[in-house]
Amino acid sequence: MIWNDIIFCVVDTETTGTDPFGGDRIIEIAAVPVFKGKIFSNRAFHSLVNPHVRIPALIQKVHGISNEEVEEAPDMGTVYERFRDYVKGTVLVFHNANFDLTFLDMMAKETRNFPLTNAYIDTLDISQEVFGRPHSLKWLCEKLGIRDKIEHRALSDALVTAKVFVRLVKLLGEHKVDDFIRKKWG
Repeated sequence: MIWNDIIFCVVDTETTGTDPFGGDRIIEIAAVPVFKGKIFSNRAFHSLVNPHVRIPALIQKVHGISNEEVEEAPDMGTVYERFRDYVKGTVLVFHNANFDLTFLDMMAKETRNFPLTNAYIDTLDISQEVFGRPHSLKWLCEKLGIRDKIEHRALSDALVTAKVFVRLVKLLGEHKVDDFIRKKWG
């Protein structure tokens, strides 16, 4: 049974916008490990990222991360390499995987690194199976009795997603988790 054998890393990113092909970049990244249904928040990975592009004022209002905060942060290449090493050998978990994976792929290309090859799970897919259609993280929190607020910060939102993931797996059944594991980019 994969649930008891694999370390899952629940990942979230914050970005300068929604279009990586239009120049938007990651400015914060976090990963929270989950093993055997337990969330290890004390072992989480977290970093701000200097994207070397400006964060628009409207986007700053969403997550509260300013241009000044990321000025002294490590650059994309440094953070990407540390993140890739951290998640090596794990199954990644995202809420809306395509969004984060596209940004991570762009980060790899821009920094001339190999892209991630980790398998991954999207909680949207499990939500569809359990509740009949994919639902927002906020809706899932309300439905599953998770009182944490979605703050649009990578670490806190990765932790919320980890809680959602664990509860969805309980509803789904641990034996079905491997049905939702996808290989990176086909």
